[in-house]
Amino acid sequence: MSESQGAAPPAPPTAEPRPQGAGSAAPPEHKAPRGGGGGGVGFDPDAWMVTFSDLLTLLMTFFVLIFASQDPVPPEKLQEAFGQTSGVFGLFRTGFLDKIVAVSRRDISQDLVQVFLNEIGALDIEVEQQARGLVITLPTDTYFDPGSARLNERARNRIDQLADFLIATQHRIRVEGHTDDRERVQPPYPSVWELSVARAHRVLERLVRHGIREDRLALVGYGPTRPRFENVSRVGRSRNRRVEIVILNRRSPQQQP
Repeated sequence: MSESQGAAPPAPPTAEPRPQGAGSAAPPEHKAPRGGGGGGVGFDPDAWMVTFSDLLTLLMTFFVLIFASQDPVPPEKLQEAFGQTSGVFGLFRTGFLDKIVAVSRRDISQDLVQVFLNEIGALDIEVEQQARGLVITLPTDTYFDPGSARLNERARNRIDQLADFLIATQHRIRVEGHTDDRERVQPPYPSVWELSVARAHRVLERLVRHGIREDRLALVGYGPTRPRFENVSRVGRSRNRRVEIVILNRRSPQQQP
């Protein structure tokens, strides 16, 4: 036997046995994506709609808050603004928006009123939350002629704006007149008591003229008996001369003065 005929072919190399343990599992099989696309297993081509619907919800909330902080919006304006959106997405309805705006106005707050006053530039009007309710203070030195109950043009415009804002609320409102202890009165008012009542009455009349129901309103004149500041300086007496529009708390609408 020749040397070439007697040599056996070399045996194929054998893999070394792997130890049994955590690393002994076979690598997972990778399946080709369906449809020939580049996505992985279980890719949903409509997943973007979830994010898009969240964006629409956030935008909707933002615009509802804007509506709630502005003057009352007529239903036809809401229908005009959101009608096309409702037709495309089927998500927004005018009645739903009306309810949200009404609720936000019904639960009126100091922050909401302050934002409104800042928007109309009424920086001379003060807002304060007290135990009896929300108190909006009008300075009489700015809104009335000295010693009289005649509203000037600036006062009429401001009260009209306040009336348009408050008309959508459900709270009872009390208008209170105050003076200092030295204010000089002019005829036909014999004393500061009559003057405080007359000034409150002028404000109340203006609110009624702009749609505030009379059964929601009350009137009282305190004269000089409830000062906010000591009547020892000109500044203190000036700040005590005021008319307050008190939006009474809903839990005690019949609260007495």
